[in-house]
Amino acid sequence: MRWCGILMFLLCFVWTSSVQAAGLFRQAASGPVILIGEVQCYGDDELKSAYFDTFADKLGQSLHDAGLAAVGRADVTNEAGRHDAADSTAEDTALSDIHMDAIIHGHRFDRGEASAKLAHYADAMMGRAYFHDEARLADWRSQPKRPYFLTPVRQSTMQEIGRKYGADYLLFVNLKDIDVHLKHSWFATHTDVETRGKKVSAALDYYLVRVSDGRVYEGHC
Repeated sequence: MRWCGILMFLLCFVWTSSVQAAGLFRQAASGPVILIGEVQCYGDDELKSAYFDTFADKLGQSLHDAGLAAVGRADVTNEAGRHDAADSTAEDTALSDIHMDAIIHGHRFDRGEASAKLAHYADAMMGRAYFHDEARLADWRSQPKRPYFLTPVRQSTMQEIGRKYGADYLLFVNLKDIDVHLKHSWFATHTDVETRGKKVSAALDYYLVRVSDGRVYEGHC
């Protein structure tokens, strides 16, 4: 699917693009409408919220520059949904569940490197023993990265959200790791050290979900 290639390009280079948008928006385009459902970290480490906000703005701008129609929510970083906070809306929680469902069925999912919420979700959906069959997991990860599907209950929820926003696809980004360095000196992710002017590199997985049938296209940058 050619849209996957476009998104891979955008996600790989989004850090170097200029940011002019205050947030996400809908842009008239001939291609499909993409709802950016969530930009979060479901790894076992917490990352500063500023990274998610910056990435989400750059991603929205890059989609706009590419002529794609992007739809954004009020808070695509969805911190409340990730933690099931008291102020989490039903939609926050639903998008978090859809994102996690896409992750646990993906080739790169590693339960040992997952946040507590994601690990618990994986165990509930597939059983903890499922992730301890190392031979089966190694075989799965070695296979070509073919599309797969969300579980039926998540497909239904995803289609409701897609219809609400008029979206053809939902895009989820699992921003797993960020390194900041200056003159070969490395700075911890968890500090409040100003990162402006320093080099930033990131590792992320993305999941593009087709609203019509819940098919998931995964990628890594």
